[in-house]
Amino acid sequence: MRNVLIVLTAALMVAGAVQPVLATTSSGALAAEVLGGTLGGLAGAAIGIVAIGEITPKLELRAARVVTVISGVTLGGGLGAATGVLATGKLLGAEGNALGCLVGASAGGLLSAFTEPLLYVLGVPEEVTEFLGLLFLPICPAIGAMIGFHWGLDE
Repeated sequence: MRNVLIVLTAALMVAGAVQPVLATTSSGALAAEVLGGTLGGLAGAAIGIVAIGEITPKLELRAARVVTVISGVTLGGGLGAATGVLATGKLLGAEGNALGCLVGASAGGLLSAFTEPLLYVLGVPEEVTEFLGLLFLPICPAIGAMIGFHWGLDE
């Protein structure tokens, strides 16, 4: 029950953060930014995975390998998503907050890194957990980057 309350609280916080963005920006622009961020997140995660493949075999401790994998995918996906959202925003002629975009992408990357462990704790079946973890890997940083891109802008 406690885990469900934590998830609901997090969902309400995200919904509160998203509302100002949705009120001031067209849905087509938001969708294009999320798509650009998702593509960038996929590319960044792929680069992160290649880097991880080079680094982790040289590490002896399991904890070091786990931290390297999580940070590599999170940083790669987050930076890729931020780049995708910033590029899409520039193509659309939108004013945006570059620092907010990077912070939002990083927060989304961290969320995507901990999606699978959270779903396992909640007792979601393994097949669903693996699918959602793979799905959220590029999407969470893209959504975070899009929210950060529009954060604090008055129109």
